[in-house]
Amino acid sequence: MKFYKIIFLFFVISFGQSQEISGIVIDSLNQEPIPFATIISNFNKSTITNEEGRFRIFKETSFNNEDTLFISSLGYSSISFSVTKNVNFEIILAPKGIELKSIVLTNREKLTANEIISRVKKNAINIYDFKYVEKKIFWRETNTAEVIKLDFKIKKTSIKEFDQTFMDSIMTTIPKATNFYIETLALFYGNRDLKKQKVNIIKSAELLNKDNQISIELIEKKIQPIVDLRIKPDSYFKFKSGIFPIDLIVNGVDLRSIDSTDNDQLEINKKKKLDEIKDYNIYNRNFIKNKSNFYFDTEENELTYPVFRKSRLYDFKLVEFTYLGFDPVYVIDYEPASKKEQYRGRLYVHADEFALIRIDYENTEPLRKFNLFGVSFKFDTRHGKQIFKKNHNGKYDLYFYENTNQNTFGLDRLLKIIEKNKNVRGRRKQNQLNMQIDFKGKSRKRTEFIILNESELNIDEFNIYKEIDSILPYKLNEYNPDFWKGYNIIEPSQILKEFKIDEND
Repeated sequence: MKFYKIIFLFFVISFGQSQEISGIVIDSLNQEPIPFATIISNFNKSTITNEEGRFRIFKETSFNNEDTLFISSLGYSSISFSVTKNVNFEIILAPKGIELKSIVLTNREKLTANEIISRVKKNAINIYDFKYVEKKIFWRETNTAEVIKLDFKIKKTSIKEFDQTFMDSIMTTIPKATNFYIETLALFYGNRDLKKQKVNIIKSAELLNKDNQISIELIEKKIQPIVDLRIKPDSYFKFKSGIFPIDLIVNGVDLRSIDSTDNDQLEINKKKKLDEIKDYNIYNRNFIKNKSNFYFDTEENELTYPVFRKSRLYDFKLVEFTYLGFDPVYVIDYEPASKKEQYRGRLYVHADEFALIRIDYENTEPLRKFNLFGVSFKFDTRHGKQIFKKNHNGKYDLYFYENTNQNTFGLDRLLKIIEKNKNVRGRRKQNQLNMQIDFKGKSRKRTEFIILNESELNIDEFNIYKEIDSILPYKLNEYNPDFWKGYNIIEPSQILKEFKIDEND
């Protein structure tokens, strides 16, 4: 039997006065971090390691001799130990994997992978909680984008300021890569009925360099000085890309600088700000409600994953029988047996309760393609995992969700910029620029979602609770670890920790 060594390095800042512990979990056999290991404490706090194997735990009061952490991860032995006065731990553990043939020696019935899947489907209605609950939820969205190709080629122009030299200069100032992060802490009140769910945002932060975003707004900013100089008071620009003409003013995007005395424009901007706040709250509420209930169909009383709903279209293989902490677990791989299905992955099923406790997935081919009139889009990859654990009622609920989507997109099309006069009847065109745009890029969005704590709620408490729109997230120019001090959030990645907006940008 192979033995693995796991190194737990805990860095305790100002120990004795500090209330926070941070650390990293590493497999010493391959020196790789162990992601998504569960960290549970005896002081009612828990978290999970991030993709880099890092975590942190917060306690409201000072640590004492009775404080203990319990760490578990599939495929490894679990440990528990006191955290007081300990700085570095190096612990050698044996894996908990057990050969399938040893199942015969237990009191459990020997089952095939398909029989296990069947029991999970049948038992789903019994293992999930349908009562009112209060949840504190943290989620993080990480967006990155990269320009693969960007080329503006002037075909013809009577707008002398918009020549090839100018467009080339714009291309050199447009960033080739960009990133954006948003972190949100929210309260969820309700049950599995979407009509009986309420969500309020407690705290939120946004790390975004708006001057460095790959967007039409950035191009507008580069063009702005010339537009202010060139455009006549009674003129406006119209963009035409071959299919849909866009009046920039009509669509609320005005290239002309805003006049601080223009009351109409100020009112438009005020309304836009209020709409932005409203949309931000709606987006957060819909996301949290969806993630709190997406895995179980309350009308059909079944798991929503295709691998369970359409199990006849998948091939299953029982890989091993192991333990997660003290819980016996079946590990089952699944592959699509039909071209209609697009995912493969791994299932972890509690061997006594036949409850799904974890699902890993990845697509086997691009999920969606589009290429028409010079506009292309491809949904390349989607992969992630969901982890379930028992709540205060002894029922299973989603504990952690992680998903990554990656897309590629492109635009190869003739763009016309037409200057028109508002007061001229009939043909209003004054000048025109024809330009070929050849743009290719890719984007990646990673979403993390974790239940920080959960408690019982009665119907009267639910009815009293009111949804109130939060203000927009607090904008940070660099990652600030103190912003979330006192909260057991998912430890950020190193890239996020290093985020900083250059003052010269």
